[in-house]
This record gives sequence, C-alpha cells and structure tokens, in this order.
Amino acid sequence: MTTSDPLRRPAWHRAVLAVLAMGLLLAFPLAAQQPKKPPADSRKAASDARAQAALAGAQEALERKDYDTAIAVLENFLFDHPGHVEALFNLAYAYSLAGRTADAMDMYRQTLEVDPKLVPARINLGLLLLNKNQPEEAAAEFRQVLEIEPEHYRAQLYAATALERNGKKDEAIAHYERAAKLKPEEAEPRQALLALLLEKQDLEGAGRVLDELLALSPDNAELWLNRAELRRVSRQKPEALAAYEKYFQLASRENAASPSTRGEMHMRAGWLARELEQPEKALEHFQAARREGGDAFRLASLEGQAEVLISQERYAEAIPLCEEVATLKPEDAGVRETLGYAYLEMKNYVKAVEHLNVALRLDPRREPTYNYLASALYLGGNLAGAIAVLDRRAALAAETPATLFLRAISYDKLNQCQPAITYYEKFLEQNRDTRSDEYFQATARLRLLQKSCRDKRR
Repeated sequence: MTTSDPLRRPAWHRAVLAVLAMGLLLAFPLAAQQPKKPPADSRKAASDARAQAALAGAQEALERKDYDTAIAVLENFLFDHPGHVEALFNLAYAYSLAGRTADAMDMYRQTLEVDPKLVPARINLGLLLLNKNQPEEAAAEFRQVLEIEPEHYRAQLYAATALERNGKKDEAIAHYERAAKLKPEEAEPRQALLALLLEKQDLEGAGRVLDELLALSPDNAELWLNRAELRRVSRQKPEALAAYEKYFQLASRENAASPSTRGEMHMRAGWLARELEQPEKALEHFQAARREGGDAFRLASLEGQAEVLISQERYAEAIPLCEEVATLKPEDAGVRETLGYAYLEMKNYVKAVEHLNVALRLDPRREPTYNYLASALYLGGNLAGAIAVLDRRAALAAETPATLFLRAISYDKLNQCQPAITYYEKFLEQNRDTRSDEYFQATARLRLLQKSCRDKRR
C-alpha cells in the first residue's frame, strides 16, 4: 500500500499485467458442398430414361438423408456408366455423410481424374483431409482451387485454416487477409486473423483488424473487451479505460459475462483509472469488482480501494479497509507497514507503533518500516525508543539525511549535547537542500549547542 512518499510502492500492490491471450479463432463450418447437377459438358451424360430416373432417385435419397439408398443407386449406376461426373461426385458426397471417409476421399479423387477443374470436389476433398488432420495435403487442394478461381472466398478461408494448422502462420495470415478483402462484410476471416496477429504479438495489426470487426459489430461486448485488453497491453491507457467502460455497458445489457470475468475486468479498469489519476472512477471499479465478482474479489477490491485512498491522503477512510486487509493477510508485513503509516499520518502514534512493530516482527529487514517506526516513537515522545530503532536500522542500511536529523533532534531533546552535535554535523555534511527547514534548524541548533557545551566544560 502506498504512502505519501511518491518514490515508494505498496508491498501488496500488484497491478494486473497479464499477457494478452484471446482465443478468437472460430471453427469454420466445414460442411461439404451440396450435390451438383451434371455439368453441361458431362462426358458421360445419361442416354436413356432409366439412367435419368436413377440419378433423380439418388438425388431424392440424398435430400431426405437416406444415404444407404443413395449409395446403392449410385454404385449400380456407375457400374453401367463409369466416369459419370455427377454420379461420382454424389457418391463421394454420400460416402462422406455416411461416415465412410476413406471411400469418400477415394471417390473424390476419381471425380477429379475425370474433371480436374471441378471445384466442389476439390473443396470437399480438402475438407476431408483437413478433418483427417492432414493439413499439408488439404492446403494443396485448396491452392489448386485458387488457381482455378482466385477469388473463391471459402477456398481462401480453408487454405488459411490448413496452413495455420500446418504451422505456416505467415502464409495463413496472407490468405485470411485476402478472404477479408473478398467479403468485407464477413467477420470470420478477421476473427481468425486477429487471433494469429495476437499470437505473433503484432499489436498494431491486431488493433487494425479489431477496429474493422467493431465496425461490423459495434454492440459486441466481447469485441469491446478485446479492444480494452489490446489497448491496455499497448499502454494506451485512456483508450483502454474507455473500451472497458463500453464493455461494461454492453455486458450488463446482454448479461453475458461471468461474475469472475466482470470482477477481473473491473479490477483492471480500476488500476487503469488509478494510473490515469481518476481516483473516484478507480474506487467505483474496485467496489464493482467485489459487488459483481463476489467474494473471490474481496481482498483485491479492498487493496485497490485502500491504495487509492492512501494516495489521496484520505487516511481515515483507508484505515478500516486496511484493517480488513490485515485480517485477511495477517502475515503480510507490507499491509502492517501501510496501516502503521496511515495511523502515523492520523497522529495516532500508539496504533502506528503497534502495527509497525508487527511489520518488523514479520519482516525485520524492511528499511522503510524502521523509518516510520522511529518517527512514530519520536512524535509520541519516546525519544530513546526512536534512537534504538534507528540503531537497528543502521545495521541494515546506511544513514540518510533524514535519519541523521531524527537522531540529532532526539539527542538534543534528551539534552545529550555531544551526540546531538555529532549528528547535526553529519546531517549538514550529507544534506544538499540548504533551503529546507531542517537545514536552518540544524544550523541554528548546532551553533547553540556548540556554545552551550563549551560553557558547560568551563
């Protein structure tokens, strides 16, 4: 917890600096292409009514999802009409829907031997390969589609997916970007692209894509949360805080976020507001973290509120919160130190000494605690106790102008002339601020003590 000393951070203050990790990649609907009518240039067009009737029956069976019947009809048809493109394609399609993946892949390959430029067959073969965890082979099929139709939107998406699964992230990014240009109104490629750019720590590129997604879905709470997290990690604090505020507004309306998520995000927003010197807003978020996140955020919420109040020198409000923190973290020396400091600022020297002594019992190497304790003892009238604490501190760290001055005035008030002179002289040797009150006091007292000591020796 902080004190009025700007150079010191609280021992238990931990601003959340979690590495940004947002899983945004959507599983694309890898649904196979629907059965096609025979191409106009089919090499094996049916020549009689019975063949046409067989094809029509197979088509009807597929439409009513009677795959076994469709398979039987098409197999018989191909026995009499080998190489018929429509029948080959629809049989492959029926095999895939019936769960006969190996047969489907073999039949799509036969289809492509007859018509290498039949895009639906190549797309479906690629999808089956992708589902069989063969991304390299799948990518090859999708690339062949793109050689035939460079602006095939789904082929760009599927190629990107296959390349990403094969570890070729940069190539995948290029395909996602092409897909996004082909259909500016679609979110799918941008969602996948955003995930990859975040993985590569390309925060600038991710921010651009996220802005595009928000233009498509301006009321999407999850996107605003992603924007807030991205801006936070990029140290764009005002923009991050504004995005968090928008997220809370939308998430409350949608009632979509879990309590733990809302609690954590309120804590992050609170620390941002604290850093932006917006104390009231910070307090609101820290209070909301506990209110909306539940008891899991009790301690963090109390610590955040106490941090803000201490920084604002609102010690009377901070002390009850610090006392509650101390009950939750009884072995934390930093909490006791902060509590002792707050009581010191409130001029309650008895309570200050009590908590600072506990802090030193828990951690006897805390140099600032010795400083605060010595000050509390001195201000409370225990001059010998203050000197004893400074002696303990001296075993850990070098003297500072502040500790030398405190020693000098303590000895001075105890009427110990020579030690007071010694420490006033040491203070003046180290002190560089010749305009401070301490400098003038030390100079004046040193002259008086030197004279009075000489007079006593006479």
